[in-house]
Amino acid sequence: MEGLTRVWALRVLLLLALCGALGAGLRVSGVRVPPVVVSGSAVDLTCHYHHSTDRPDPLYSIKWYRDVNQFYEYIPRRDPPIRVYPLPHIHVDRARSSQATVALKGVTRETSGSFRCEVMGDKPFFETDDHAVNMTVVDVPSWGPEVWGAATGARVRPGEVVAVRCLMGPSDPPADVSWTVNGEAAPPEAVDLRPLARGPRGRLAQASELRVTATEEWLARGAMTLTCHAQVSSVYHATANVTLVHSDWPQPAEFGWFSAGGCRPDQAVGVDERLNKRRCEEYEEFQRAKCGGKR
Repeated sequence: MEGLTRVWALRVLLLLALCGALGAGLRVSGVRVPPVVVSGSAVDLTCHYHHSTDRPDPLYSIKWYRDVNQFYEYIPRRDPPIRVYPLPHIHVDRARSSQATVALKGVTRETSGSFRCEVMGDKPFFETDDHAVNMTVVDVPSWGPEVWGAATGARVRPGEVVAVRCLMGPSDPPADVSWTVNGEAAPPEAVDLRPLARGPRGRLAQASELRVTATEEWLARGAMTLTCHAQVSSVYHATANVTLVHSDWPQPAEFGWFSAGGCRPDQAVGVDERLNKRRCEEYEEFQRAKCGGKR
């Protein structure tokens, strides 16, 4: 009976020792995954681990998962050490991947998900530790914003209603569109946001209308600038604007087609370069005609 008790005591001690050893092996010390990226980008996922001072187990493997599906494995003792598992919308760049980094190429909206790194120590415990980080891929607009309804340099009187529209190309998620007047937020009641028809792959285009009454305050310096701001998450921000001139003020030199400074292409984001070129060509033609064909 005493011998049996001693055997059970030894088993308990071994179990306690094993439990104490568990949790003292390799540990994930950091996973770096960009939270938001633009579709088509190349993305590096990095995973770092550290050895325990109590039990410096060697590394057996590093694995990567999107959600619950494995797509990458690195085992140092294997030749070659890298193995890639097929997974829809995951394209691993083997040449740029290593033990610490998995390089993805050509990410798409569908690549989004929770990316988890798992490290495993070698025998006898084969203990694992992991950490996951979410990544969202966004489709940014291929054009826009563009302001329609008024041209820079157009005349306006205090009390006159001004209506302009901002068009924004399809994106996923849809762009957040806002307006400012002379750098300050436009009154909320003056803005009307209307989603347009969906574009390729279900992406939604946006149209935002600004309808305001010009005030003496806005025109106090002779002009008022209406600016459309478009933003998609933290990776895309663009603006387009139009500046209207007080009808009782002289036309500023930088506004209008035929200023003494020559042709000055519009610098607003979203303006087609070909349109700028055509405007400059029209200006050159006007100058030649005015001077009898001489320059």
